[in-house]
Amino acid sequence: MISRIVVVALLIAVLAAFLFCVQKVPLNKVGVVTDNFGAGVQQVDREPGYLWIWPGMQSLSLWDPTIQVIHLQREQQVDSRVHIRGKDQYTTHLDMTVLYRVRRDAAGKTQAWSAAKKFGAMERLHEIAMRNSTKVIWEVMSDMATEEFYESKMRTLHSERAHQTLNEALREEGVEVLDVLVRKIDYDTNFEARLLEKQLLEQDQLLQSSLAKAEKEKQVTEKIQKETEAAVKRISEEREKEVKTLLAEKEKTLRMTEGDTGLYTTEVLTGAERYMKEKTAEGQLLVDQARAKGEEAINSAYQQVGGDFLLGKRMIENVEFGEIEINTNLWNPFDIQETLRKILGAAAK
Repeated sequence: MISRIVVVALLIAVLAAFLFCVQKVPLNKVGVVTDNFGAGVQQVDREPGYLWIWPGMQSLSLWDPTIQVIHLQREQQVDSRVHIRGKDQYTTHLDMTVLYRVRRDAAGKTQAWSAAKKFGAMERLHEIAMRNSTKVIWEVMSDMATEEFYESKMRTLHSERAHQTLNEALREEGVEVLDVLVRKIDYDTNFEARLLEKQLLEQDQLLQSSLAKAEKEKQVTEKIQKETEAAVKRISEEREKEVKTLLAEKEKTLRMTEGDTGLYTTEVLTGAERYMKEKTAEGQLLVDQARAKGEEAINSAYQQVGGDFLLGKRMIENVEFGEIEINTNLWNPFDIQETLRKILGAAAK
């Protein structure tokens, strides 16, 4: 019986010790153990899980190792924006966002214990980070003129400067600043009015410049058009002249060809006619020569024995006495009596 009571008492003591001495570190947190007597903060972050903490002698603080966000903006009850009084005496209101987290070592392990030594709790770290962010951003951005906020390149340059400066200021506090962003800019109403007037003036100047440039371009265009028309006219006239010259040359060549052809034809006809006359003359000459030779032969025959009789016969073969014609082919012309009788008989008739 006594042994059972002892066992039960031990179980109750163990359960009580577990409830009071064992603490849990959630999965999204890291734990930092602090020795309340002597050593202080243990320089190691506890991974998620259960830890044995001696009540009163030790304490456990939880830290968020994920990226934290600070919004410097205007809300219903508070205005945490960064107000920059520029060199031109205009006030510009900036909505900023700061991204930070608990510092990590080269191996990527968190060092929440470093922040715990400075601030003790995560909430206090957030307050310090927000206050330092507003201060650093104001110091870096205050040397900008109001118009420079319109230039994205200038805004980016100053945001990077604010990031570097804030990271250096908080690194010793166990904080790593990841980025500083400008989300929204509210300009001074007077500045906006002046800027609008300036923009309208610049737009008007740009319009006038554009109109002047357009007029100049129009003149250039008209000049080009006139030069083009003149060039086209000149080319057309030159082409027409070339065509006329070519036609004249062709006509001249044609006429020369026709003249050469006519001359050639005339020469051919003349040559043919001359050839024909020569050949005709040669033929006539041959005929005449043949005739002359024939007559020469006849005369030669008349010179032979009996030629005189033949010639006489030929001479009187056809003898006409007035209207009387005697045909000597019907009798012997050498018969004087018969001839006289024929003649006298014919006269009598």
